[in-house]
Amino acid sequence: MTQNPTRRDVLKTTGIAAAGSVGLAGCLSEDGDYPSDDLTVIIPFDEGGGSDTIVRQMANPLSEELDVNIRPENVPGAGSMRGIGQLLTEEPDGYTCGKFNPLTTSIQAMINPPDFEFQDLKGLATIGFNAIVLVADADEDIGDVDSLIDGYADGTYDNIGGLGVNYLPNVMFFKERFGMEWNNYIQYSGAGPINQAVASGEVPAAVTSDAGAAEAVQSGDVEVLAILTSNGSEVFPDAPTIPELSYENMDFIGQVTRSMWVPPETPDDRIEMLSSAVENVVNGDTMQEWSDETGNPITYGPPEEADDVLERVWTDIPDVVDVEELREAAE
Repeated sequence: MTQNPTRRDVLKTTGIAAAGSVGLAGCLSEDGDYPSDDLTVIIPFDEGGGSDTIVRQMANPLSEELDVNIRPENVPGAGSMRGIGQLLTEEPDGYTCGKFNPLTTSIQAMINPPDFEFQDLKGLATIGFNAIVLVADADEDIGDVDSLIDGYADGTYDNIGGLGVNYLPNVMFFKERFGMEWNNYIQYSGAGPINQAVASGEVPAAVTSDAGAAEAVQSGDVEVLAILTSNGSEVFPDAPTIPELSYENMDFIGQVTRSMWVPPETPDDRIEMLSSAVENVVNGDTMQEWSDETGNPITYGPPEEADDVLERVWTDIPDVVDVEELREAAE
């Protein structure tokens, strides 16, 4: 795979070394060459989770790209709010960024509002996504979304499951826009418990991630009824998307977009520099091979794409779901 030249390569070939040399925009500033010190990446979750795994996978190639050390820093607590709050208050000097998914973290903030504004963050990049899927108990032989809706309407089914409060907006969207009249939302702590609950008949259907459902679908215990994003799923490429089934598009809550962020007032030239480095790493052999091996789609999107995702989450969720009802349902 062809990679764009690294910053170090560019510096070598253009001979940027002496003061006053003309080089790449964003590489030189009044303070000298940038970056020239360690870069900290705040992960607002414990070690071993999805965000932590991806950041640590990116650390070595990003270090080579920027020619500085990359220091992952786990700051868990308060449903990710502690780490995100810390990122917001860091110096906007281009030496601190963070990685979190705006959908799930924003839902946490809507339910339990923190003492800061999410939208004050500036986007650095998007680096891939996981599709959210609607799955059902294979033994029930439900077959499609229409049949599931009918099952709730005639009283055959009552409960629906999902990952904590994170996917509650999805099932509320089902009720408000699709007429899926479930009565109880059952919260589970992870993909494993969700798969077990669906396979055992504890709930007839649930919302989960495509990667999280893969093993249960492969075993035949669970079936995929729909992919909730129009972008489809690399894990289940043959499964129908919600728009393909003639239901209303729900992309804004139909996928978890992996995104990176910097503190407010971080200079645009430094954002551009860092984002370009992230792009090279994401498109490079190390991350693409990891993506193929793990089934985690890794793709680059520019800073404005991250900004747009965050804005849409905070604009569109309150538009289709009453936030007070969301808080009540989460209790």
